[in-house]
Amino acid sequence: MNRHARTLAVGIVLAGASLAPAAARAQDTPPAEAAAEARNQYQQGTQAFQQKRYSEAALHFEAAASFRTSSVALYTAGLAWDLASRPERAADAYSRALEVGGLDPKQGGLAKERVSQLEKTLGTLAVSAPEGWRVQLDTFTEVPTPARLHAAPGVHGLSVRAPGKPIERRDIGLEAGKVVELSLRDEPKVVPRTDPEPVKPVAITAPVQAPPPREPFWITRRVAGVGVAGVGVAVLASGIVLGLNANDAKTAYDAGPTRESYDHASSLQTWTNVALISGGVLLAGGIVLVVLPDGNNERRVGLSPTPGGAVLTGTF
Repeated sequence: MNRHARTLAVGIVLAGASLAPAAARAQDTPPAEAAAEARNQYQQGTQAFQQKRYSEAALHFEAAASFRTSSVALYTAGLAWDLASRPERAADAYSRALEVGGLDPKQGGLAKERVSQLEKTLGTLAVSAPEGWRVQLDTFTEVPTPARLHAAPGVHGLSVRAPGKPIERRDIGLEAGKVVELSLRDEPKVVPRTDPEPVKPVAITAPVQAPPPREPFWITRRVAGVGVAGVGVAVLASGIVLGLNANDAKTAYDAGPTRESYDHASSLQTWTNVALISGGVLLAGGIVLVVLPDGNNERRVGLSPTPGGAVLTGTF
């Protein structure tokens, strides 16, 4: 990639551009259009299945279910993943089909039997969360909660998307034949109670008291603020590097669109946004710690708008 293209990529990353998941697009699609797109995705999946392109077919069936909830589409996706030798994704699809409900007795029985067989060799994660939350295990399909997710034994990354909040990532250890239950909840902010200190009488022994000694500038708080700001700059730099990689991944996806390249590009973009937001918060927090007014002196700090952005002003 030439210098001009990389510069443009960094600008796009800093502006907050991202690759929207198919599920997010489906939530914003009007019902009539969503139904039409669901039929289109299912037809494409059927054609790919008939041509034995099973992984492609499974992705189309899951996309159809994201636009219009369908246990049949999810069940068919499970069959396709099974034929593609992806047992963990097959177990996910069968479990979602059973959760949605509506399968005929034969399909329901086959799905339950297949899930039971697969969970003997796979690790299982049962996630519960408030309505509207979505989860994604590794780079698999992002699904709404409650969800029953599967993967090979080992440590895996779980991405949690709560409405109006940044994506949270945590590591999950899974064992073959065992179910790990995870309950996600909103954690209320706890504001510590501060009681006012009692006022102690001060004996005046002289008509005029000398002013208290001035506190040195480089106190522990300011030193810590410089350290925090430095970490923020490092995180922002890593976010830019991730943004460049995300742009390269998007270019590779545009050149040859596949589900794997799309998931890779989407994951890189997500981590780019997390790094940029975290770096900005750390940098701002470090600056606040440095310029925070002392208790003995009246100091003011402000942010003044300018044609090119904003300027930090203050009196010390």
